[in-house]
Amino acid sequence: MGVSKLSGAIRIGLGVSLVLFAGAAGFLQRSPWILPFMGLGFTSAYMFGQLRLWRVARRTGKLRRFWLQLPADTAVQLVLVSVLYLIGFGLSALISGGVAVAAFAPGDAIWPLGVGAAASILGLYIDRIEGHPSSFFPAWMTSDQDEEAPGDDLRLLPEPVAVDSFFAAQQAVLAEADPQAAADLSARSPGLSDDDITRVEARLVRALPELLITLYKRQNGGSVTSVCIPNPGVEDARRYTDVTMPFGGYNDLVPADALRSVWDTVCDYADTGAPDDAAQFPEGAKAQLVLAQWYRETLFLDYNQPGAPRVGYTDFDRYDTDGNRDTVTWWKDFETFFAALRHYEPA
Repeated sequence: MGVSKLSGAIRIGLGVSLVLFAGAAGFLQRSPWILPFMGLGFTSAYMFGQLRLWRVARRTGKLRRFWLQLPADTAVQLVLVSVLYLIGFGLSALISGGVAVAAFAPGDAIWPLGVGAAASILGLYIDRIEGHPSSFFPAWMTSDQDEEAPGDDLRLLPEPVAVDSFFAAQQAVLAEADPQAAADLSARSPGLSDDDITRVEARLVRALPELLITLYKRQNGGSVTSVCIPNPGVEDARRYTDVTMPFGGYNDLVPADALRSVWDTVCDYADTGAPDDAAQFPEGAKAQLVLAQWYRETLFLDYNQPGAPRVGYTDFDRYDTDGNRDTVTWWKDFETFFAALRHYEPA
C-alpha cells in the first residue's frame, strides 16, 4: 500500500507533538530528572516509528546490529530532549525573569513514559495502515501523475547507439569531424590490442563478449555518452523515472584491466569470514563481472549459466521491506543489452 497521506500526516503531527512536549517540560521548569525518562520515551517512539527498518534487518540477518545500535539511539534521543528542554527553560526564564525549578515528582517519570507508550502505539497503527509497504516513499510522492512538476525531463534521440558514438570522447570527435582531433584522441585514449585482450581474459579466466571487446579496442573504458534504456512497458519515455541509467551516476565503463567480480567489490567493505556479512555476498557473485558501478548500483556480466554471459543490472544494497533483494533486470547477452541503449538529452 505504501505511505499514505493519512500516515504521513500522523507522523508529522506526532513528531511536532513530541518536540512541543519536551519544550513544554523545560518551559514549565520541571525537574531536570525528567530528562532520562523523556529520553526513554522518545527512544521508544523512534523505534516503533522505524518498524519497516527492523523488519528488513530481521529478514537480512542484520537485526543484531540494530540491537547493538540501541544504546547510541538512546543517547541521541537524550541529547535531543535535553536541547529541547533547555530551549523551553531558557524561554521561560526570559519571559518570567526568574528561575524556579520544580522538585522531582512521580508525574515527571509517568508522563514522559506515557507519552512514549502512546507514540509507540501510534507507530504500530501507522505500520498497520501502511500495510507493510515495499516503498519507503509515499505513493502520492512517487505518483506517475506529477501535478507539481509538469513537462518532460528528457528527450530520446533518434540516432542508434553505435560503437563510434558510445564513448563521450569519441562522440565529441565525430561532432567535430576533425582528422587531427581523431589522431589526438587515439594518442590520449588508446584502445586495447589483441594481446591486451588475451591477457585480460587470462586474468579473469573468462571470455569477454565480442562486442565488448570491440568497444575496448576502440577505447579502454572511461566516460560514455548520455545513454539510457526505456523501462519495460514504457512506449514513450519522457521522464527519468521512465528509463534506466545502466552506467550509473559516474556514467563510465570500467577499463578492461580493472574488471573485477561482484564478489571482489563486496570484499572492499565486507568480511568473507564474518557471519554477519554473509548476506552481503549475492549468490553467484564470483562469476559476475562488474562493467559499471555507482555505489552498489551495478551493471555486470553473469557467467553463471552456459553459453554467452547475460547482462544484469541491479542495486545490491536495495531490499524491500520483506528483506528481498532488488529485482535484477536481465538482457540475454551483451549484444541485446547494447541494442537496447538509447541516446538522450535533457528536455
